Amino acid sequence: MNLQAMKRTAVPLHAEVAAVLRHQIVSGHLPAGTRLPPLRELTKELGVSRMTIVHAMNALADEGLIKKRSGCGTFVKEVEVPRRHTLDMKAEMSQIYAMVNQMEVSVRRGADAIEKSEDGRYFRTMSRIHTRSGKPFCVVDIKLDDRVFERAPDRFANEIVVSVLRDIGVGVERARQRVTISYADFALAQALEIKVNSAVFRVFREFLDASGSLIYSATLVYPGDLLEFKVEFSTE
Repeated sequence: MNLQAMKRTAVPLHAEVAAVLRHQIVSGHLPAGTRLPPLRELTKELGVSRMTIVHAMNALADEGLIKKRSGCGTFVKEVEVPRRHTLDMKAEMSQIYAMVNQMEVSVRRGADAIEKSEDGRYFRTMSRIHTRSGKPFCVVDIKLDDRVFERAPDRFANEIVVSVLRDIGVGVERARQRVTISYADFALAQALEIKVNSAVFRVFREFLDASGSLIYSATLVYPGDLLEFKVEFSTE
């Protein structure tokens, strides 16, 4: 990974490393007690000097976010995670389909796997990068009921899952979606070809059947400058 090429202009390298870890800690993605990777792993993964990592860790320690334990490593401390205010809105399922129809994307396939859920059901997991005009548009982590996947395996493997679900007539009784604003860590910045710590939209989506069982879920991450949400409120 070439972190030097991914960092924002005029931002010191150690500040970018510290900012990524800071975002992950205060957002709760790195919970209290998490052991951070050793310095040698971070220097190798990010392609930066040991001193860069040391400066970043010192900054986080000074802020009270991490604590170094001699002979054990560096751990995330207990911090207050800011509470988000939620704006609940209703929308028609057709709006999701309409949004997907407007996308001209190709799918770069990632690794697929099968996992067993706690209730004994099997799900196909897929990691993908959707592209538009040859450029990364969205990073997607998908979880799909394997029985549904087997109804159209070739299509699910190569097309947008939501479109295939609609086309093969999968009964979706309920759907929900949550959108938050986050920041690109090292892996996301590399996948989306954006700068580290750039703003991103993180979308979590679920489709449920009539019994309330999960059919499909996905976490989608879009660069902050490629997506917008438009809401029209009724005054009646």
